[in-house]
Amino acid sequence: MKNENSKISGYLLIAVFVVPLLIAVTMYVMRDYLPTTKPASHGSLIHPAQPVKTLEITLSSNGTIDIKDFAGKWTYLVYSPKGCDLVCEASLFKLRQTKIATGRESNRIQSALLTDANKVSPEIMDRNQRMRVGSLVKFETESGEYMELKPGTIYLIDPIGNLMMKYDTTSTSRGMLKDIKKLLKISNIG
Repeated sequence: MKNENSKISGYLLIAVFVVPLLIAVTMYVMRDYLPTTKPASHGSLIHPAQPVKTLEITLSSNGTIDIKDFAGKWTYLVYSPKGCDLVCEASLFKLRQTKIATGRESNRIQSALLTDANKVSPEIMDRNQRMRVGSLVKFETESGEYMELKPGTIYLIDPIGNLMMKYDTTSTSRGMLKDIKKLLKISNIG
């Protein structure tokens, strides 16, 4: 009986080391057929993040700003070159809701509307008083390539000037809020 118990103990000891190895090998071989997890972000990550070399904006107040003026804060850019249509207004609403919902962290976030300021109604300007509004003069990434911004898309630039995320028109303010809360929580800058 004692000899039989020691055999069982030996087999169990071998199984403790061999079974996890077999499971790992099986999962590696079958990785294309296993279900994948949903991405943690609600926007599209720009991978690798693109350092912004040049961002020039002519403000509606006839001043100009560049990428240095956005340093130190998480910056949302709404690009709507032909004026602020319904898609643009929806994006601005999402940004306002996201900023309000961050609560005391809202001072770490800023936004800019890149559009023809002459085509923006006074009502929209009143609702978005803290937003910088102006037309895009030049936008270029550090890699030297000119990245074409898509109308209706919301872009996120981190506090050190990297273009890192974008949100299309189907993105929700709840998803944007979850993303920015995670970023604000893990980031010591901005």
